[in-house]
Amino acid sequence: MRVSRRMLLNATLAAAGSAGAVPTLAQRGRKVALPDDPGGMVATLTDAIYINSNEHPDGPAPAALEALAKLPHLSGRYGMAFAAKLESLFARQNGLAPDQVQVHPGSFMPLRSVALTYSTPDRPIAYFEPTFDQGFLGPGDQSVTRAVAVPLSGDFMANSRQLLAAAPDAGVYYLCNPNNPTGLTTLRADIEWLLANKPRGSILLVDEAYIHFSDAQSCLDLVAKGADVLVTRTFSKIYGLAGLRCGLISGRKDLLDGMARYGVNITPMPAVIAAEASLLDPALLPRRKTENKAIRDDLAAWCKAKGLRTLPSEASFMMIHVGRPGADVTATLAKEGIIVGGPRKHMEDWVRVSMGTPQEMQAFKAALLKALA
Repeated sequence: MRVSRRMLLNATLAAAGSAGAVPTLAQRGRKVALPDDPGGMVATLTDAIYINSNEHPDGPAPAALEALAKLPHLSGRYGMAFAAKLESLFARQNGLAPDQVQVHPGSFMPLRSVALTYSTPDRPIAYFEPTFDQGFLGPGDQSVTRAVAVPLSGDFMANSRQLLAAAPDAGVYYLCNPNNPTGLTTLRADIEWLLANKPRGSILLVDEAYIHFSDAQSCLDLVAKGADVLVTRTFSKIYGLAGLRCGLISGRKDLLDGMARYGVNITPMPAVIAAEASLLDPALLPRRKTENKAIRDDLAAWCKAKGLRTLPSEASFMMIHVGRPGADVTATLAKEGIIVGGPRKHMEDWVRVSMGTPQEMQAFKAALLKALA
């Protein structure tokens, strides 16, 4: 008998509900009972269609895979000096000085370190919501510092004047550009306005996790000019290295030094090697940007034909208005083996869908029509 992906999914779900099973979050949005062997754990990454965490469907680039293939017998080494080499390469490619770049195991901790360093009860961190704010949250989703969260307006566009008016005394102003989950970009003129009008001594923090999927201008040139700007990047998205954990933050040396009390942990050596190989591949970014846009445009056109509203995303995901509780739609899709991102604050009747392979998106479309019937 042929074993299908659906049968594997159903068996996994059944195991999660069986006596003695302890459900664990294998992939965001779905809990399964993880087995006690590596192969079984890895299998939970492919037992459904996962278009929920904005992971790149192709994974690491060929150049990164080639570099990683040479490492198994050396993976017991730290490679502590390699991060500095990656910092120098990134700096050289982006017109920065090496001491304006810090490599980290992902961009989560740099985001948190900025919030803890440069915001206080008197000078909060201010940002729009929904956005990627997990780095600023602790137990019970409570902010680790004082925060002023401003709901996005009816068009879901970020308005710098509105943000400054809501928090005229903030120590940190945070923009995710393109924004997660909306996929919308903030105009460069609005960013420059906020930088020019913010209170003295405050910091503009710009998360550019998805910048390569868009036509938006990066703020790294503002870093090069010595502005009060910190910019985070990650290799988890367009570079396809989410599981390896590598990211970085760029800013003036004094701003980076100010975060020193929270430390800079050693980035896994294989992640640094894969990131270095990815940066040295000049064709990688334009190719993946073009591929992602084609899939995104196709999904937007399909939604329009079906009467479904979408936001004009410039990222590797898209918000779709489903006209009913997004959590219910997400749960229905999960039963079909399609795992998508659920609703967000102030967008309770929307779902977020990551761009997968063409085949995965076709399966999503069929399942969404069934869920909305």
